[in-house]
Amino acid sequence: MIAMVLASCGTLTAFVGFRVAVAWMPYPSDPIVLPQRCTWIESRDGAPLAAFVPASGQWNLPLAQDQISPHLMKAIVAIEDRRFYEHHGVDWKSAAGAVWQDLLLRSERRGASTLTMQLYRLGHPTALSIWEKLTQAVRAEQIEQRLSKQTILVDYLNAAPFGGNLVGAGAASWRYFGRTCEDLSLGEAALLAALPQNPNVLRPDRFPRRAIARRNRVLDDMLAMGMIDTNQHDQAAAEPIEAKWHPLPQESEASSKGILAAQSAPGLLPLLEELAREESGKTIRTTIDRKTQREAAAETTNALSQLSPSHISAAAVVVLDTQNAQCLALASLSAVRGTESIDLTQRPRSSGSTLKPFIYAAAFSAGICTPQSILNDMPTAWAGYAPQDYDREFAGPLSAADALAQSRNVPAMALLSQVGVEHAIGTMAAMGLATLSKNPVQYGLPLAIGGADVTPMELAEAYATLARGGVHRPATIVLDSSQGSAVSTTRLRVGSILRPECCRDALYCLADRDRTEHVCPSAAGLSPAWKTGTSSGHRDAWCAAVTPRRTVVVWLGNADGTGSDSLVGQDVAAPLALKILAANDPGGDGFAPPINFLADAQAGSAKIAADGGKVSIVSPIDGQEIVRDPSLPVNQQRLSLRASGPGDGRLWWFVDGQCMGKCEIDQSMWWVPTPGEHEIRVVADNGRAASADIHIR
Repeated sequence: MIAMVLASCGTLTAFVGFRVAVAWMPYPSDPIVLPQRCTWIESRDGAPLAAFVPASGQWNLPLAQDQISPHLMKAIVAIEDRRFYEHHGVDWKSAAGAVWQDLLLRSERRGASTLTMQLYRLGHPTALSIWEKLTQAVRAEQIEQRLSKQTILVDYLNAAPFGGNLVGAGAASWRYFGRTCEDLSLGEAALLAALPQNPNVLRPDRFPRRAIARRNRVLDDMLAMGMIDTNQHDQAAAEPIEAKWHPLPQESEASSKGILAAQSAPGLLPLLEELAREESGKTIRTTIDRKTQREAAAETTNALSQLSPSHISAAAVVVLDTQNAQCLALASLSAVRGTESIDLTQRPRSSGSTLKPFIYAAAFSAGICTPQSILNDMPTAWAGYAPQDYDREFAGPLSAADALAQSRNVPAMALLSQVGVEHAIGTMAAMGLATLSKNPVQYGLPLAIGGADVTPMELAEAYATLARGGVHRPATIVLDSSQGSAVSTTRLRVGSILRPECCRDALYCLADRDRTEHVCPSAAGLSPAWKTGTSSGHRDAWCAAVTPRRTVVVWLGNADGTGSDSLVGQDVAAPLALKILAANDPGGDGFAPPINFLADAQAGSAKIAADGGKVSIVSPIDGQEIVRDPSLPVNQQRLSLRASGPGDGRLWWFVDGQCMGKCEIDQSMWWVPTPGEHEIRVVADNGRAASADIHIR
């Protein structure tokens, strides 16, 4: 009797002490410590593109309740804590049975930890002891006072071990079955529920017989608890074990760095690595379209293979949805070991002639000229700089439309001088060419022919802006899942930059069907506007091709900047860009110039013939401001005086009314400029004359 009384008093004391501990023991700031999650990157339709393991080396993909198979939630309760929904953190009935077996019968130890107790232990692993068991029991009761049963169950499934370096059912579902947790069958869910008790011993990819036995035990418990019926039980028990170590989503050659990247999206790895660094530990939904990405990467890989004998080893491709500026494909490919991780889509390279359409659009918008205006492609010099075209010839007088279409250098520089370099840079930067705005003072008129650096991403953003009629939208790569919108890769403002009709006119100049047909017949029906570029020293070959639906930019070269005679935009970049455009543009109206545009251009050509006897000053341009180079002696700085005139004959040159001499029409008169305002006048043998007012400083 005394023993019974003492036992009862001891039990009562222990119960009261436990309740006091639950009520008064300070609740820790981190009662539930979930493992660090990996970074998971998806395409626009939710398909996996890449996964990056955190510093812990453990794969973890936390799931929300609606992402977890209901079968799995039932199965884990059946096998681990069948009275989970009845207790308040501690299953006292199970605990009493465990004490009886462990102490009185001295049989094999029996566990009595509830799922809530296990959840706390997963975040606070310590050596097993009576004190630690009591601590877990107290914390379990405190946790259940604060969290719902479903929250506790979800947290447990996100923190439980599932074999190897897998933590949580999200990672385990992908690794073992290659699918999301919500898509698991009953048999697969039961198999996962079987693992946390002894995950490495029961790993289904290594020990399928053990896994089957344990899975069937889970199914038996689910049947006994009424969670499934006999038919479901038998069908699930008959499922073969097809678990294997699936890549997450597919292991690449970079696996030595702990990186997994999808082969279904080649060329994306450098960009995805950067996204993972910026958004570590998150699930990132990108704007990438898998079909477009695969096709762009395949075409680019094939092109690099063909160009390899020409010592061209790297490429960058950007494909945008023109209207919303979302990136549908981004490929950065390099065949040189050690450069594979460089994101070439974001690397500045010399622009070549790709900026000329923006200069012409700015000139059209400012009223400096129209596509039908007559420009002169004649030998010209600016402060000692005498540009030449790629063919080293000059076309003479021609319309602005033809000058842009033929990518003539002198007319582009002449227009840039009138637009103003500073204004042109501001316009281009507002359209997406952010690199230009970082140090605008370093640029001069060579900006028109490759004197600036741009990135493929920026160039695509700017051309898409041109195609939208001057309305700028930053290029985007990450979708905001909360709003269904996209996150910008730049911080430039959204707004109208140039007059829409002037943007369209610039694109009309670049949309000749015969020109497109010659390079890529499959793209001709889309009526794309496209512009190529080749940098000095043949280090960079560019092509930007655009329709109202798609914008494609291709850069070809070498990651280390090495040149190649084959790096000519028209020859290598244009075929690739147009082929990618043809494969991914859904079709519709393009930028084919309207009939009146062509008629006006023809009228401009007729005007050139009618004015055959006219003389006009090509250099310097009326209103031009010329800055002398302070690093050179004054007597070594000469200005070219050149004019176009009627056939053969001589030209007489005057500066401020003083005759400087005469020369043949196809020659230049050189003059050493002095500071101040000057009137330059030329008179031809036929009496025609022209003048220009300039300022020298």
